[in-house]
Amino acid sequence: MTNIINKLTLLLCLLALTASVFAASEAEYKKLSKAYTLNADGSQEFRYSMELTLFTHTAMNGTYGESFIVYNPEYQVLKINSSYTKQKDGNIIKTPDNAFVEVLPHAAADAPAYNNLKEMVVVHTGLELGATIYLDYTLTSKPGYLPELDIYDELLQSSPVKEYTISLSAPESKPLFYTLQNNSTKPAVSTANGMKTVTWNLRNLPASSRDPFVSAANGDVPFLTASTYASNGDALKALYTQFTPASDVQLTAIAENITEGKKNDTEKVQAILKHVNENLGYSRLSLPDAGYKIRSSSDVIYSAYGTEAEKANLLNGLLNAAGIKAEAAAIYRVKADPASCGLNAVSGLVVVANADGKQYVMSPASNKMAVWNGITPVISLTNAGTPVAVNTPSGDIDYKVTLSVSPEKADAQVSATIGNAYLPYYGSYLSTFAGGDKEATEAKTQNGTTISYKVSQNLETNNGYVMVSLPDAPVSLAHSYYCQMNSSRKDNLLLPCKANEHYTYTVQLPEGMKLSTPEAVKTIENAAGKVVISVKQNGNTAEVERSLQLNNQLYTPAQFTNLRSLLTEWGNTSNRTLLLSIN
Repeated sequence: MTNIINKLTLLLCLLALTASVFAASEAEYKKLSKAYTLNADGSQEFRYSMELTLFTHTAMNGTYGESFIVYNPEYQVLKINSSYTKQKDGNIIKTPDNAFVEVLPHAAADAPAYNNLKEMVVVHTGLELGATIYLDYTLTSKPGYLPELDIYDELLQSSPVKEYTISLSAPESKPLFYTLQNNSTKPAVSTANGMKTVTWNLRNLPASSRDPFVSAANGDVPFLTASTYASNGDALKALYTQFTPASDVQLTAIAENITEGKKNDTEKVQAILKHVNENLGYSRLSLPDAGYKIRSSSDVIYSAYGTEAEKANLLNGLLNAAGIKAEAAAIYRVKADPASCGLNAVSGLVVVANADGKQYVMSPASNKMAVWNGITPVISLTNAGTPVAVNTPSGDIDYKVTLSVSPEKADAQVSATIGNAYLPYYGSYLSTFAGGDKEATEAKTQNGTTISYKVSQNLETNNGYVMVSLPDAPVSLAHSYYCQMNSSRKDNLLLPCKANEHYTYTVQLPEGMKLSTPEAVKTIENAAGKVVISVKQNGNTAEVERSLQLNNQLYTPAQFTNLRSLLTEWGNTSNRTLLLSIN
């Protein structure tokens, strides 16, 4: 008996040890420091240093084996102050010269105009478990290259940080606005030699979450924004002054060519958006990496590619040149004090226009609506600093389906009303929703489109039973990862939309077939919303109803359990099939 108890104790200890190992982080930043300085002559310095101790082979061989620094050698000077590895026994391995490798940044690979950019890859050598990587470098920008001190920084790293120091320095004569959100640390402010310095000393920051769909836009991720622009409007104005005016002769000629023969403003908008999206390549180079500069519309047209900002400039110019009133706007990453938000706090640029009574919020890289969650601000570049009112499109889905069943097949007649939130601005989407039905029709409604189509499925008899799949929307939450999430969550969750889905099925059963799926009405209703799954038989007709209604789009960890119970039920595939028996 004692032997058994000892073995059980040993087993429990091993399990506890295993759990602690898996719970531990791959690495830990002993120290991390970022210092941003704007000098009186307009030059800037960014100094970065880290001490990172490795705990796992993954950290050593993959996650932290290299460091990457993107810069523009024409306007910036990179100086490696120190780079070495301190092994567990104290042995120092200096990074050799051939471990500093300059490459072209991946985002600039298909953008010849930006092939002057460099990415310094620092290959860390002498790595082993327990080793600590030391890296310290300074990136100095020439006066005028970066217009102002402009910072957006999410504080949590991929591994925990014991000590994290962030400092901002600018001339006393310059405004310096900053916001540290979702962290209570107060800054130390000092003044010396005409410079104002703001410093945060953060302690024991956890690793960033590995939960899916985590974003600073959700409102709970710690971040810092800082800017020496006089206002966020001035920051946007600095970008917008680089935009090509609609009066440009070349833009006018191209707009006339693209919109020739178009019957109304809607067709003009669709044609111009399609041209910018499909006839011009898209470079994913970020605005900061481009030095907050954009090329002219003429250069973009002749090179046949552009960054997001460059394509937004062209899209905005073409629409206005075609007589459609449009304005360029910035979508921000987070909600913060507007004064502290420079261009680095912008997550994307869009163009907003109205055509035939409908608002279009267009991305220069997509045929779908660019933003519609209403969580983070959308601010106009055209009218610098003015909020843009974005109409939230309908996220409703409503299906009415009639199924005629035989032992060999099931024929469905579907009337599907899809909210505008799911529909592209141009291009056919019938194939997405109606499959291979070439006779499918669509009818526009104020809030969406109603698609009528037919679809058939072959049935296979198995021991006297057949399974019939119930048609539903391919964009339904039932087909998403949201219905397969873990049972707990530590971070806010922002859904694509405030879901409202409803499906009714009328299934005509022939003589000799009957419903074998149990008749039942299952309702789950809680603070997150409501799910109803109903299966009934009335003579030779089976009636099925499925509905999902969510009360919110953003859910906190405290609300997640209720939400998950709804989505887990909604994603259950058995709710989208019927079991029929053949006599």
